[in-house]
Amino acid sequence: MLDDIHRQLLLVKERLREKEKLESMLKESRAMLAQETQKCQRHEQILNEEKVDVDHLEGLSLTGIFYSIIGTKSEKLEVEKQEFLAAKLKYEESKEAVQDIQQDVQRLESQLENLDNVEDDYHNLVARKEQLLSQANHQVSPVLLNLSEKLGDLQADQKELQEAVEAGQIALNSLEQVKSELRSAENWGTWDMLGGGTLTTLAKHSKIDAAKRQARFAQHKLRKFREELADADKRLHLSLDDIGGFSTFADYFFDGLIVDWMVQSKIQSASAACYQAIGKVERALSECRESLRRTIANIQATESERKRVVEEA
Repeated sequence: MLDDIHRQLLLVKERLREKEKLESMLKESRAMLAQETQKCQRHEQILNEEKVDVDHLEGLSLTGIFYSIIGTKSEKLEVEKQEFLAAKLKYEESKEAVQDIQQDVQRLESQLENLDNVEDDYHNLVARKEQLLSQANHQVSPVLLNLSEKLGDLQADQKELQEAVEAGQIALNSLEQVKSELRSAENWGTWDMLGGGTLTTLAKHSKIDAAKRQARFAQHKLRKFREELADADKRLHLSLDDIGGFSTFADYFFDGLIVDWMVQSKIQSASAACYQAIGKVERALSECRESLRRTIANIQATESERKRVVEEA
């Protein structure tokens, strides 16, 4: 009977920790949603302003007439169109991020609904176990209770770390793909500077577009990894100083490539930002894996100790 309650307690405690984790992630996601929504609104305002500038130059406004008279209207219009394009791409990127985070919030809220009664389940099982231990009146009972509590905590730690490692590996793989696309774009760019012709230029642009698409995906996965790390860090005290920088990766990346995509140095700068993000993820993953290894070793030691106490009782 006691072993049966012990197994039930381990499962319920895991669900209890899962609820606490989801609540923490939901709080983080809501804060990120508010921040990204404000950012999206700023980009939308800038986009509208840039559109007005283009419309003024293309129409019969005083601005357009002025630049026509001094003979620089076409040059000014080209600059304004590039600025409009940059604003449009940044707005679309931010809008996609808002939609992604909104989906995360809805998913977390739905998962939490399924864990509404987990606290009651936990307290009821603890009360039943305490009653059985009291009836048994055995000197090893408190020791077994403590070992069961410790084992439940360690197994919950293991689950959190495994989820963090999985999220980190997905983020790392996506960044490696960005790196590959940028390396290819850089190689095509070198040929382009040496007079490779139209096909070479098109190939370079195609690789940059692929890198941008992959960077959006990578940013989403980095956001997931950061959420997992933030939760694990609160409980396990990991020294992850770099995790705050994950969210800036795409901002820097897109700022470098949106307008000046034809400039080779911008491709190299984006590659440097990608390498830096990869380094941060690798360091965080390494620490998570080491913490996971220690946790598994502690679980094995605790299970052995519990078995020994039962056998010697």
